[in-house]
Amino acid sequence: MDRRTFIAAMAAAGPAAAGLARTAEPRAEIIVGSLSGQNWHREIRRLRLDRAARFDYIIRKTVAIAKEFGFSPMAIDLDPAAFPSTEKSYIDELKARLRESDLWPVVEVGGVAVTYDDEVRLAALEAGRRDLELAARLGARTCTFSPDINGRATRAATVRLATESVRELGRSAKALGLRICQENYDYFSSDDLVRISEGAGLDNVGILNDTGNWLILNEDPLFATHKCLPRTFHAHVRDYVLEKGVYNGVALGRGLVDFPALLPVLAQAATKERMAFTIELDTDNRDEDEELHESYRYAKAWLVANGLMK
Repeated sequence: MDRRTFIAAMAAAGPAAAGLARTAEPRAEIIVGSLSGQNWHREIRRLRLDRAARFDYIIRKTVAIAKEFGFSPMAIDLDPAAFPSTEKSYIDELKARLRESDLWPVVEVGGVAVTYDDEVRLAALEAGRRDLELAARLGARTCTFSPDINGRATRAATVRLATESVRELGRSAKALGLRICQENYDYFSSDDLVRISEGAGLDNVGILNDTGNWLILNEDPLFATHKCLPRTFHAHVRDYVLEKGVYNGVALGRGLVDFPALLPVLAQAATKERMAFTIELDTDNRDEDEELHESYRYAKAWLVANGLMK
């Protein structure tokens, strides 16, 4: 389905496609999340906290949001590079803390270096496998990743090399009972992401849909969301405005993304397995607490209106 056909189909679908009716059955299972390190990065920078204090700060901020809005459980996207330690004893302690706080971990992993240099590629995969083992020990189900791309390859070669590494990482993830999904950011198009995830040939390899990043890729977020839907495992739900040529993060509903139309489509990805809608704010000059509070208010209002949260 091309963009013109899709828009016509959405128009023909009427109010439900525009988010004015309840999400159709089967019922989606959506939990709201927090992109832990990103959401308060300006606050953390100003506080000049050490690694352990930074990590504790983001967990406490996330728990406070969960309690205020009644998100139970609440997802939290975690990057092992931010952990004070990756020793098994610490991971076990962190797992217990997350469970006590009713937080559901989604773990970012490495592992995909898109390069013709086998030494670099294999070293990245080995590091990614270690991250996957850590994620499994922490009790995660879904892991996210963004590839490191060597720019000297043609686009076709870049897609091929990415597919090969993603397949290897996916096999390791599958052995641990994990799903992996690649984020759309600043290189691969929606067509590329579908080609890579399908080319891996594994049902546990998919796509992380960052709703705002489609704008950076010069794609329509709604059209790209529909295209990637069958392979979508996770979402970063965020909004952008364009200021002086820069996409700047704002609260949901205050920017360029058409969430009333997009969220009902994205929710269809959560009908097969529980999925996190992780709220993300990447702002250069707004108050993070104020923008995030409005984003969580918006997300809860949408879930309640669609019968997905009381």
